[in-house]
Amino acid sequence: MKITTERVQKVIPLLNETEHLYLSLLAANGNTINKDSIQTEYILPNLVEAGLVEASNGKIFEIETELINLYNTIYLKGEYELIKAPTEDEIAYESDMLKQNLDQYETQLEIETKINKMIETWSNQKLVSHLQTLCDEDIIGIIRFYQLEDQGDKLSNINVINDAFFKDFTMIQKMQKFMDFELQLNIENALQFNYDNFTYMKGATREIFAFSHEFNEILFIPKDVLEHFKKLKASGIMNPEIEKIKFYRGMMNLYGFVRLDFMQKVYKKVYRKEITVDTIKQDISTYFPNLVPNVKGNWVKHEIYSHQQMDLDVMFSNMEYYMPINAQQIYKYVQNSYVENMKLKEEVKVELKRNMKGEKIYSQQVEALFNEIVETFRVTDSFETAFEFVADLGARQMVSIVPTEKLTQLLKTLYTEVRLWRIGGYKVIEMPEYKHQKKSRVVSYKKRKKK
Repeated sequence: MKITTERVQKVIPLLNETEHLYLSLLAANGNTINKDSIQTEYILPNLVEAGLVEASNGKIFEIETELINLYNTIYLKGEYELIKAPTEDEIAYESDMLKQNLDQYETQLEIETKINKMIETWSNQKLVSHLQTLCDEDIIGIIRFYQLEDQGDKLSNINVINDAFFKDFTMIQKMQKFMDFELQLNIENALQFNYDNFTYMKGATREIFAFSHEFNEILFIPKDVLEHFKKLKASGIMNPEIEKIKFYRGMMNLYGFVRLDFMQKVYKKVYRKEITVDTIKQDISTYFPNLVPNVKGNWVKHEIYSHQQMDLDVMFSNMEYYMPINAQQIYKYVQNSYVENMKLKEEVKVELKRNMKGEKIYSQQVEALFNEIVETFRVTDSFETAFEFVADLGARQMVSIVPTEKLTQLLKTLYTEVRLWRIGGYKVIEMPEYKHQKKSRVVSYKKRKKK
């Protein structure tokens, strides 16, 4: 359908804020060729309805220069120079860049498709299914390692392993002795957050019942093995070292940089046990050797800050920290992207997916992007700074250059719900000035109602 002045004039009053901003940015950029891969039917609904932009379903499409110029002339009153028709060199360059972008996209999509296929295939499987994928040599190795009786054939040996494993906790406890702290913590997280796969870059030996894929070292814990771990935990047989690791990891993710004497205070509160600062330093060096250089004086800082020189005594000597009530409130933050408001989290992910670029978007991509956003929010000191990161995602061709109004509002709300490092692990909504602001709004509203 031909783009005309009349059609553009007619649609302008119908445009939403996102569409206005989208066209304004294109006019300001002045690019002679403008291609994108957003879901236009969702992000630019009125332009699609008017037939000025095609319904892309995430495929690559082109925004006509004529539309941008008419919008600039009619609505922006010629604020920017009109975009000229592209030269042959510009067309050739754009064609080369498009090919490169497509190649990168196809490569990444191939990877994401493979990961998604793994998740679909191996999630929610039983131990027997995982053992069947192992070679005869590995099955014999497991039989010998756990001193079980060799039955002479693979299927019989698999049944022996399976029966012996679930009979009691003997095998699972022996297995734990040969796990490093990282793998044990991953399994603890799987129990706590109810998922059955995680990335473990070191791989898993055949004596450990987690299926290791050749790609990206994604481990899948069989569902019945996970249930057996839950029974072990419920029995009261605890690994005190793992509890300590969860404590320290949670504290680092909760605060980012924290005084050791405050960590000592929290430890005493949640465990009702005394601990010295020297013991805390020793624990950190044992469980997190990469953090040893980050312990300075009475402070320890997160690995994210490892390469930043920070005089924490000068910057945060009067920091007031959020105080957890119990250990569980700390353990939640072994995931740095943890958000307490689960309903909000799901709403953001739904809207985020609608704003992501590409025709095919998998759940693990949305999850990874959500985690990256939350982790970035936690280290920033204002929503404006945080939102610059979201804008950068657009520049990196990950989400629309203009988040929808709904996503923008959800992200603003999310920012107030995330525990921020710069305010000692508090949420913005917990700060006195925010509460006062909200209270004032409510009072003024009620007064108006009475009139």
